[in-house]
Amino acid sequence: MDKLDRLLVFGDIHGKWNRFVEAYRKVGFDPDKDMMVFLGDYLDRGEQPVPVMEWVLEHFGQRHMIFLRGNHEQMFYNAMREKEETSNLLSFLFGSPKALWLNSGGSITSSEIEKTGRKESLVDSWLKLIEQLHLYTEIEVNGKIYWFMHADCEPDVPLTEQKTKTLLWDRSLAMHPQLHQGKQIIVLGHTPVQALGYQARPQWLQDGRLVLMDTGSFMENGRVSCADLLSGEVYQSSR
Repeated sequence: MDKLDRLLVFGDIHGKWNRFVEAYRKVGFDPDKDMMVFLGDYLDRGEQPVPVMEWVLEHFGQRHMIFLRGNHEQMFYNAMREKEETSNLLSFLFGSPKALWLNSGGSITSSEIEKTGRKESLVDSWLKLIEQLHLYTEIEVNGKIYWFMHADCEPDVPLTEQKTKTLLWDRSLAMHPQLHQGKQIIVLGHTPVQALGYQARPQWLQDGRLVLMDTGSFMENGRVSCADLLSGEVYQSSR
């Protein structure tokens, strides 16, 4: 990796557009000097998913910007790709990918997409984007190895052999940081730090080798957060 001034990472955004913009402006991202990784969960729960979608679509593929897939992107994808079936109501309510998504914060996203009047093109663009979002990335800076994924991983298993469910859904390391005894620095979103008893700030655990970045963006006391992993500086929305 070229010499970087900052290795930046954004936690879950969850449709909180105003909070995201505030935090992003504070960062002052410079693609010539910085690398920025997004840990996924751009949509759902928050009230402004559409401008977040449009921003990600606009910036995907830009230099030194990496966008990963979260479980909410996966739920969206599964829901929209689900074939229309004439299944009974109970199956829809309890068994379908669409029900899982809608009941997990997707109902807000669905409603906001409908309001745009261009649902078909927006959904199509987002589905194509999700297909390009990686489940993880590894970056080496200053002799240190950084692993990034949305939710969780098995520290002793090579990245290429990690299970998709683990990367997108699990919470083992967030709940039990001591499970990470390796040397690599693992950076996660997915589990709000407030649910673990911390304040709404990114948390460095295990002597800085485990970083938790989900600061509950959609919660009343939540924040959208970005951190520079090289200096420890944190950039956050004010509320």
